[in-house]
Amino acid sequence: MGAFEGFWIRMEYMSKEFTRRGRSGIICCVVVFLTLFLLSPFGCGGKNGEAGEIGLSSLVLQDSLALYYPVPSVTPASIPPYQVSPDLSNVAGVREAALPSSLARSLAGQGFAVTVGMESSIYRVYQSIRGSKFVTLDALLHSFRILCDYALLESEKGVFRDDLRGLIASLHGFMWRFLRVSQGTVREAALKSMAFLSVAAGLLEMEVDIPPEMRGTVEEELALISQHAGWATSPVFGCREDYAQYLPRGHYAGDSGLEDYFKAMTWLGRMGFSPGGGSASAELSRGREMTRCAILLVGALHMSEVEGEPALKVWERIYQPSFFLMGASDSLDVYLYTRLMEEVFGRRFSLSRLADDAAVDSFCARALESKRSSGEGEGRAAEMEGLDLSFRLFGKPAAPDTYIFQQLVAPRVEERLMPRGLDIPAATGSDRALEILEKTYGEGKYEGYQAQMQALRLEYSSVDMTQKRKSVYWSWLEVMSQALKPCGEGFPSFMRGTAWQDRDLGLFLASWVEQRHGSLSYKRGGQAAATVPASEAAKGYVEPRPDALARLAGTVDMLRRGLSERGLASAASERLGALYQLLVRLKDMAEKELRNQPLSSEEYGTIEAIGDTLQYLESFPDPGGEEWLELSGNSMALVSEVYTDHNFGDLLEAAVGRPAVYYVIVPVEGRPTLAVGAGFSYYEMVVPATKKLDDEAWRNMLDSGQAPAPPAWTASFFFL
Repeated sequence: MGAFEGFWIRMEYMSKEFTRRGRSGIICCVVVFLTLFLLSPFGCGGKNGEAGEIGLSSLVLQDSLALYYPVPSVTPASIPPYQVSPDLSNVAGVREAALPSSLARSLAGQGFAVTVGMESSIYRVYQSIRGSKFVTLDALLHSFRILCDYALLESEKGVFRDDLRGLIASLHGFMWRFLRVSQGTVREAALKSMAFLSVAAGLLEMEVDIPPEMRGTVEEELALISQHAGWATSPVFGCREDYAQYLPRGHYAGDSGLEDYFKAMTWLGRMGFSPGGGSASAELSRGREMTRCAILLVGALHMSEVEGEPALKVWERIYQPSFFLMGASDSLDVYLYTRLMEEVFGRRFSLSRLADDAAVDSFCARALESKRSSGEGEGRAAEMEGLDLSFRLFGKPAAPDTYIFQQLVAPRVEERLMPRGLDIPAATGSDRALEILEKTYGEGKYEGYQAQMQALRLEYSSVDMTQKRKSVYWSWLEVMSQALKPCGEGFPSFMRGTAWQDRDLGLFLASWVEQRHGSLSYKRGGQAAATVPASEAAKGYVEPRPDALARLAGTVDMLRRGLSERGLASAASERLGALYQLLVRLKDMAEKELRNQPLSSEEYGTIEAIGDTLQYLESFPDPGGEEWLELSGNSMALVSEVYTDHNFGDLLEAAVGRPAVYYVIVPVEGRPTLAVGAGFSYYEMVVPATKKLDDEAWRNMLDSGQAPAPPAWTASFFFL
């Protein structure tokens, strides 16, 4: 029973008492009434302060998931040069590997070759290899992405879903309090905030009281969301909204509880309260209204509780892990608005202060200016026409690639209507990617392209470390910045040519597709098979990128601790701990390889068992039952729409195919040895919007042999 209901129950009791006692009891009843009113949450001395004021709590929340502890790695490369005979006669393991004859020339010439495989997952490729194994960075990044997906699934099913219901109920009840004691423009804002929360409650199948003025509006909004038919005008916000985005997908589809959670979080993340920024009277008025709504929401968040726990803490428990895993939001957020509310209005202030247009205008100006001067990757875009700067209760996941693409097409780059995947690594620092773009594809011919690219490269080179710790996506970019560094003297021969740089770009882009995909699928599976004893291990090799492995280990550890500190994702935390230990061991092995030191028998055993280890990392107990899940599903192949050309309606789609098989000649204890591994394959295509692919359609194309050819620049290392 809510405080408001309890108050009126007490009032009904008093009314009956007054009737029973008659006039002789009037003084007593008045005293009791005043006492109840003053002590109730609607009185002047309630637990959360006065009815007509907002008070900011003193609860201190960290604005990151957890502290980041770097894993050290400083190893100069000192592998002596080694020769490979043209017929591979001096290479150990060639016969055992059943090497395709078509790859022999590439192997002899550049020391490695990659070809398409037929297995459905990377770990199955490793389990099928007989002989020396080559542990790729691809395999480890793939397992990490799957672990991130499972951590989100486990948290949503175990905690977030119930937390969100409690949070919305609490905020909704508190907004009633604001509504009953406010008037004028403040009351109008409270009504809109109430409608916003009522839609979220409806999506979560919660029954709440809706103000009569807004009941029809809320019902119309819920109807549009349930139909998810596409673009329409939002009854609550009056803006255009794509209701197709509310159709549950991936692991949300088919689970009624998660479908409700998905729709509610989509609503809370997509619909924003913009402080405006325009000079027209109507724009100023709407910006004030939206800002009053946002301030009321943040005020309710500070002042309400969810089953005795501060609502702000419950909000943070959902917000930080969700957006670390899905991508940091670039929306105006609760942290910023809390600070600005204190600066402009104070820690405790009357609701009537929100009727002061000058004070609200000052708040709006500070909100917009703080975003423009934030120094984030999207900071320069804040000056761009049409950018949506809005407060969102949970924000909308944002990734740097969307911004990069926007800066490298028309109208900023004349006549260039469609970007390329290589724009992303080029903008974030890869000279090889930029070389391919300009020499192979001639992108430099477009007026403004080179200037825009240089501006982006400068911008991303200055991103601070705080930003790089805000999400898995940014941490992944830092890992890839190490993986894209050209290899010089002291590295194995196969890593020192442009072909390996091209392979690194293929790794970057395929892993980027997984990062963007944002929705996992799964099938029923089982735990991993037993590992191979070290005494039986062949002598394999780890891709010698210790810096990248160290940074990935640091991110894994940060995620594990962030989840554990919040009591979230126990099974995922266990596997994240196992992945962290594996990454540190592999990093140590890579350092020994670069120092030209032999590995121990135990280390060779770790490499030999990598397939079983990866299977363990990618198989989980079902949060909703006793079965096991493999979250790579029936195939790791997936496709993602990465850009839409609104001029002609074409789509740029990027895809991951079946696992590729790596054949690499590595120096094992001074002897050239053929090692076999597994990794990504990457595809990119432009299609009409009417022929947009989903994962199932893409997998059918692969199965039927109708997939397009990989990008031309991958021909230096990838052989069909």
